[in-house]
Amino acid sequence: MANINSRGTPSTFWAYVRITRPWNVLIIAAAMALVFQAWIAPTLAGIAENYDGLVSVMETFEITNFVLSVCVMCLLAAGGNTINDYFDVTEDAVNKPDRLIVGRLISRRKTMAYHYVLNGLASLMSVWLSFRLSSAVPLIWCAFIGTLLSGYSPWFKRRFLRGNLIISFAVGQLPLWTLIGVLPLSQWSSMLGTLNGFGLLTYAALSAYLTFLREITKDLQDVAGDREAGYDTLAVRWGSNRTIHLLQILHFSGWALLGISSWAALKWFDATWTPLLFLLPFLGAHLQLTRGLIHSVSAYQKLTLAGGLGFLAFMVG
Repeated sequence: MANINSRGTPSTFWAYVRITRPWNVLIIAAAMALVFQAWIAPTLAGIAENYDGLVSVMETFEITNFVLSVCVMCLLAAGGNTINDYFDVTEDAVNKPDRLIVGRLISRRKTMAYHYVLNGLASLMSVWLSFRLSSAVPLIWCAFIGTLLSGYSPWFKRRFLRGNLIISFAVGQLPLWTLIGVLPLSQWSSMLGTLNGFGLLTYAALSAYLTFLREITKDLQDVAGDREAGYDTLAVRWGSNRTIHLLQILHFSGWALLGISSWAALKWFDATWTPLLFLLPFLGAHLQLTRGLIHSVSAYQKLTLAGGLGFLAFMVG
């Protein structure tokens, strides 16, 4: 294979690709495209007077601005993944030694330099976007998210719950960031006050909540390495049994949120069967949680998030 060298070890080039978690980065791009098509474009495409001053998307939407906003968030995510691997060497050596990249395929110095390059490109693109929009908001937003992601492993994950909340927030803000290259801030309230705006905010909140559940589950999986690395996660501080009990409570709350969202999708968005795309995987996660199969719980939670994207895809179609 092209990514294997003569010793059977992944090549340096593919190591640089893998360290960014390319599938996760591509999912971010796909999520932004689907959020735009499902929630934003249908509202902006309406007649101005129907939406309290919003103008036609054909008059205001510039593809360059949207592409820049997608690239900024993808680069920030890639940079955040890179620096996480830089700081997670001790943890990864315990939890997944066969997948260790930093210090084995890429030196720590080059990993940090790679992180700076990715974040630097994101910053330059946010400057360009700010210039095109005549607003400092994209640059400030980019700097804020970049700081949070860069500080996840060295600072926030070492402090109780902060790391989980940071990642959840980073995922939840993505639908709102999608608006950046599309609509001036002065018209956000009009957009978010529509039915589609409600859908967008609900999708953002559910994405953040489900990500929070998955982050706690991943901490359960990685408790041995996290303890070795000095991370103060729920599983490290509370122990596995108490953390699993909390996760069960949060899953029951998740059913309420997903149930209400499904009812709203059926009532207002003619969703028919499509909520099953995220309800069935969540049911799988819940069943596996009752059996104590934590690794499977994490996989089903990821499928639930993917089901949310599938729901948007069917809305667009």
